Amino acid sequence: MNLIENSVLYNIINQPQKIYTLKFNIISNILKTVKNILEDENLILELSFKEIVEEVYVIGDIHGNLESLTKLIEIINHNNPKIVIFLGDIVDRGPKQFECLLIVLALKILYPLKYYFLRGNHETLEINEYYGFYQDFISRFKDHSKFNEILSIYNLLPICALINREILCLHGGIPEDNDILKNLKGQKCKNFREVFNSNGEGIYQIMWNDPKSELEGFSDSFRGSGIKFFGNDVFENFMKYNDLKYIIRAHEHFPEGYRWFFNNKLLSIFSSANYRGSNPASYAIIRKNEVIPKLLDK
Repeated sequence: MNLIENSVLYNIINQPQKIYTLKFNIISNILKTVKNILEDENLILELSFKEIVEEVYVIGDIHGNLESLTKLIEIINHNNPKIVIFLGDIVDRGPKQFECLLIVLALKILYPLKYYFLRGNHETLEINEYYGFYQDFISRFKDHSKFNEILSIYNLLPICALINREILCLHGGIPEDNDILKNLKGQKCKNFREVFNSNGEGIYQIMWNDPKSELEGFSDSFRGSGIKFFGNDVFENFMKYNDLKYIIRAHEHFPEGYRWFFNNKLLSIFSSANYRGSNPASYAIIRKNEVIPKLLDK
């Protein structure tokens, strides 16, 4: 059920500078509408298309960078891909966190079968408290309890997306558990808490883990307890075990904008330009079951 008029959603996308004037009852209706949509999605989105001309666009971390997000939407509107997947981390750190989140949610409501929003490591209360989005929200709405409506969206976000059964999109990296995809297959987002109870470590690692070219196996990460770096050997095992061709992930920024790992089977993208320095923003296109990295201004 759509609790918000489409004209309001179009205004959010086309006039983001006016988002700060929105009353919380409108924000709440947007969040409730998105919640209704996400409850029917699966924790692993299985998306397929047959036409060779159809494309999937994959977007990495945004982190409140409205300029990068606006440019990406312009490209999407011009090229009209069949599917657009955001890999998470829409908020925190950047100057327009709330605006970016609302734009993504508005797109999801208007085009629920085109736009998909995965969960990253910044779609949690603890990380939002540490990196700024929670404070940004409270400074606007002066009520800590209202943030629970944001958290209710986080807890309904899919964990990964599988394109044509062989290209896996996720935020962080592969987990130590090769069975995680089988365990999550067919599970509804509305049952996240129940599924997390038995698969929490694997889900956590999907959102947090990083590839490391010179490594063998898994090793502890500087990011925190339970988080791992993974090397080519365990990556190849995971790919073979799950019959995968490519993985597209985000989670790390690079001076060159994107980076291939493991014989060009894992692509790491990051869609917020000038995040810590002068990195260009990047995104990926899936076409004919191949993965094509792109720089935003190229």
